[in-house]
Amino acid sequence: MGMKFRFLLVFAVAFVLIFAVLNSRFILANLEFWLQNGKMQQQGPPLNTESAPREQLPNEAMLIIDNIGVRAPIIFNSTDNPNDIYENLENGVALYPSTSKPGMDGVSVILGHSSAYPWYKGAFGSVFALLGKLKAGDKIYVEYADGQSFVFSVQQSIVFSPLSGDGRLSQIEKSEKSTLVLVSCWPIGTNYKRIAIEAELQ
Repeated sequence: MGMKFRFLLVFAVAFVLIFAVLNSRFILANLEFWLQNGKMQQQGPPLNTESAPREQLPNEAMLIIDNIGVRAPIIFNSTDNPNDIYENLENGVALYPSTSKPGMDGVSVILGHSSAYPWYKGAFGSVFALLGKLKAGDKIYVEYADGQSFVFSVQQSIVFSPLSGDGRLSQIEKSEKSTLVLVSCWPIGTNYKRIAIEAELQ
């Protein structure tokens, strides 16, 4: 019995250590969030919603989420090839092709990594590590290169399987309002499910 217990203990410790090493970015992001009492440093942009008609939004923008310390370039993809999208995620978060630009009518889907291995070469391997911390009413900013900014208010968080239909997602996809949906893998360290944060333009 003692030998079996020791084996299980060694296995459990090894598993925790390996998980911690492989998901060190996620763990560090959560530690920083906890040390700041659930509020990251405020860095939202000054808002200017008058600068240009929405149909003229440029292909250069930043996604800013103060509450979880996110500031990342939005990469505007021209292809839905998974390899291209994955490569773009090394440089920021990616607007899924065929979805609206944030601030325009319709649904904008933005993809980002929640966790990446320590040797991942991009600087945004855990940009969405804290998506699960967002709650209704939290603010998400999109600031375009021309100075035009939009504020979105979080409505809900959904965890779903990408292999099966989910009625909640279908409802979001039908929205005619300007809606932002942030998507990442869930739980951390796997791609078993996805987490989606729905936010509406204020």
